[in-house]
Amino acid sequence: MIKITCKDEFFNSIINKLLIQKNLINHNDIDTYFANIKIDLKDNNLNLDCNGKKEFLSIPIEINTLFSQILRIISDIKISKDEYDYFPFQRVLVRRSNKSLLSDIQNTIFSNLIISKSGINKDRLYGLIWKKDKDISINKLDTHLTNLKNQLKKDLGIKANFQSQDKTLRLLIN
Repeated sequence: MIKITCKDEFFNSIINKLLIQKNLINHNDIDTYFANIKIDLKDNNLNLDCNGKKEFLSIPIEINTLFSQILRIISDIKISKDEYDYFPFQRVLVRRSNKSLLSDIQNTIFSNLIISKSGINKDRLYGLIWKKDKDISINKLDTHLTNLKNQLKKDLGIKANFQSQDKTLRLLIN
């Protein structure tokens, strides 16, 4: 999840819509992000600052070029906890020298549980994964949670558990 900050409201609106389409931004009501990208438009330049990593691009710029630069900037972002490193934009979890490549759905689950320290509503998580489903089937989500738990155990020896209370899902890792 990325937060975009830009003083130009028109450009900010456009870039946010693009990143929502690319699933890099969602509408989670949380104040924590993996990356905060500050965009400054000045003197025919577009300046990107992502957690201190800076890029300077000339404008006009093709939207795909801009998107590629944003992906390049965020690709090395990692969250370290205990013995493992999580690279949310590479969909990789690393423990010691072992790696686990997460599917898109697993990564969406894991990233939202990592960033939502107090947990995330199961219906909300379901909506983030299956945006077009009209009928919610929590069993479908539970199956993916079980698959993620089994994959982390097999690939990395991590004992992950999911705690659900009042439809709020939390990640517990031993």
